Amino acid sequence: MRLLVLLLISWAASGVFAAGVKSNSNERDYIIEVLIFAQQPGTGATEIAGRPHIFLPVEERALRIGTTPAWKKLIRASSPYYRSQQIRLTREAYALKNSNDYRVLFHDAWRMRLVAEPRSVPLLIEGGDYFDGIPELQGKLKLSVARYLHLETDLFFNTFEPVSNAPTLKTGTLPNSSNLTEGIYQVKDSSHMHQRRRMRSNELHFIDSPYLGLLIKIDRAP
Repeated sequence: MRLLVLLLISWAASGVFAAGVKSNSNERDYIIEVLIFAQQPGTGATEIAGRPHIFLPVEERALRIGTTPAWKKLIRASSPYYRSQQIRLTREAYALKNSNDYRVLFHDAWRMRLVAEPRSVPLLIEGGDYFDGIPELQGKLKLSVARYLHLETDLFFNTFEPVSNAPTLKTGTLPNSSNLTEGIYQVKDSSHMHQRRRMRSNELHFIDSPYLGLLIKIDRAP
């Protein structure tokens, strides 16, 4: 038994267990860019929108990405500093905006430190048009890093219906230039994108669901 203990100590000192030590070596600053767009389900798609999703107040520490007036009313914990970066997926965004089949809901880039999953915080985002203060797109992303980068999406795309018979349309804009529709509205249904994806840095990744699409690129920060 004593020999085994000595051998284990020797192996650890010589780097035999380096893989375990290096498991967090990818924890560092990254530049993240995310582009989310609405789309119509493809031919033959069977998934339909679900019941309206109600967002509850956020008690845990989380990071609000971009202009998030709806999330701002719900978060009750401190939010880390948001460091915006210049967007680079301009060609992809232009193609989506000039297509009748897609509509850009959210596009932003930021710098943050990615850590192991147990210590990562949710990223709160929203976008699209607003109806009675409620955004079309609202949800969370969670990014973490181990040997690979990992992304979990928990996004909802809402459609609305008027409660009153005579709403007033498009009378202003929110700070993020999304259309603001006044009147009394309620969420009619919510389409959910809940996926987990393993990714590599410096590559453009595409995540698809019947009603939403997401492009994400994560680069190591200089």
